[in-house]
Amino acid sequence: MNFNKKLKWGKLLWCLFLFVYFFFFFKNLFLSSLSQNQLIPIIFFIVLSYWMIIEYYFSSPFFQSGIYEYHKVLRIFYSLYFYPFLIFNAIDYCYKNFSQINFLKPTINILGLLIFFVGTVLRLITLFFSLNSSLNNLPQMPIYKKIRQPRYLATLIQLIGIAFTFSSFIGLLLLPIGILIIIAEAKYEDKFLKKYYKDTKTFLLIPKII
Repeated sequence: MNFNKKLKWGKLLWCLFLFVYFFFFFKNLFLSSLSQNQLIPIIFFIVLSYWMIIEYYFSSPFFQSGIYEYHKVLRIFYSLYFYPFLIFNAIDYCYKNFSQINFLKPTINILGLLIFFVGTVLRLITLFFSLNSSLNNLPQMPIYKKIRQPRYLATLIQLIGIAFTFSSFIGLLLLPIGILIIIAEAKYEDKFLKKYYKDTKTFLLIPKII
């Protein structure tokens, strides 16, 4: 595991600046460009940017677990998928209305925010466990006792949250592509991590489903 576990003042100050900057950036962006439905994208992008800043400070890789070397090709595929997926969903909701599920608003959007928030919290909790554990004792940590790849489960939940937050029908149709890439990456790392798990009752991502 190559997480940054030491206090780095320069990086910390830079991250604090980014916290303040992105709060006002997204707030002003959507307040000035949208006449309605402003709150959903403001909250979402602030939470997204804050989560990414925290993971950046601890040198956690993009969507990977960070506890083992990731598959470089799958990382590229997910990057090529994720950013267009995010941008399309946001533009669809905020400006273009290509394929909005209007009859479920705002319930579906609030549900999406909650799902994304749950995934983000799980991502940060598992980051904390990873920072304070070695590969040998990680299987004894909460969550890891039942699921071998909870960081990828968190990423999967976040992705589902994005699709529902921006209530795009096309976004929902594109969702399985990202899910399959996440599962493929989790399985790739799992081949190397299984030797640390003596309990065969643990599950890859979701108990009794995957």
